[in-house]
Amino acid sequence: ERWVDFPANAGKESGGFETTPYGLHPYILMSWTGVLPDVYTLIHELGHAGNFIKINENNSILTSEPSLYLIESPSTFNELLLTHSLEQKSDDPRMKRFAYTTMLTNTYFHNFITHLLEAAFQREVYTLVENGQTFDGDKLTQIKMDVQKRFWGDAVDIDYNAGLTWMRQSHYYMGLYSYTYSAGLTIATQAYLKVLEEGQPAVDRWLEYISLGDQKAPMDAAKVAGVDVTTAEPLHNTIKFLNDTVDKVIALTEELNK
Repeated sequence: ERWVDFPANAGKESGGFETTPYGLHPYILMSWTGVLPDVYTLIHELGHAGNFIKINENNSILTSEPSLYLIESPSTFNELLLTHSLEQKSDDPRMKRFAYTTMLTNTYFHNFITHLLEAAFQREVYTLVENGQTFDGDKLTQIKMDVQKRFWGDAVDIDYNAGLTWMRQSHYYMGLYSYTYSAGLTIATQAYLKVLEEGQPAVDRWLEYISLGDQKAPMDAAKVAGVDVTTAEPLHNTIKFLNDTVDKVIALTEELNK
């Protein structure tokens, strides 16, 4: 029914996008080439689609737009469900490792780290403007390098070329909401872990959460899903989840190398 525009046509916009006009069905724009990252893109956008279907069922048009702080939680929650499904349905340690490493590199490195560093870069640039200062390309490159050095410390060598990566992100000129990915994925991770631990009660809370729209402020909305973002606990728990996943990858690699 053409809800998903998936052919990889020449000149087509890259990436994945979803929109749900109020009162209508969702539309998804992406390019499908049949590889696993495309599956993650589709499941991510379907998370948005499901979110807005539930919102439109439970809200008037006046409260049908959730806060940007929350907007990426249903999409990244779906990615976690996909990884869980891939891992659970295979007895092959290679497949399990593939599922975990895809989650680490796609879901978390992209959404949890890359977008966080983009948001930190944006904040530095906005601060310059708010203070009446200006900048050129060299200044933006230096800001990008400084942000990455502060984050990675001695763990990663940051060279001049790394500072140039601000040039590749066209979203900067379109009002990119980078911070929402890290915030949303933190909420999604905690909700996902609660579903694994509690089962249906956590599922019911999640369905209520994604139906809220703009009925509640972000902190109160997250509490509906059982996540308290007024504390550092969700962030710390998410980091622990990542550490545990890395340990699983190491253990699977050792098993495969025997």
